Formats: sequence, structure tokens, C-alpha cells
Amino acid sequence: MTIVRSALRGGCLLGSIGFVAGFVGPIVLTPEANQGPLLGILVTGPGGFLVGLAAGALADLRRG
Repeated sequence: MTIVRSALRGGCLLGSIGFVAGFVGPIVLTPEANQGPLLGILVTGPGGFLVGLAAGALADLRRG
């Protein structure tokens, strides 16, 4: 159960960071692009969640 908890915690953490970076970044860098926030919704948010799942599970396996 601890592997699942660590994996979900890492996934939520990195997924939210990726989502915010991908959503806000294009708005700040190119405000005239109307489809910029889709990067955070479709790419960096889910990608960060998947990387966080793997990183959280590996961190828990290394700990114990």
C-alpha cells in the first residue's frame, strides 16, 4: 500500500507542477496564442503525472 501512496503522491505533485507550467507558461510567453493553455491540459499535466508515478514508486522501492 505504501508504494501506491508514494506513487500517487509523486504523480499528483509532478502532474500539478507540469500542468501549471504548461498552462501559465504559454500565456505569459505568447499571450496572443489562443491555444497555448492546451499544452498544459493535454501534454505537460498528464506527462508530469506519469513521470511522477514512476518516480514515486521508485523512490519508495529504494527506501525500503
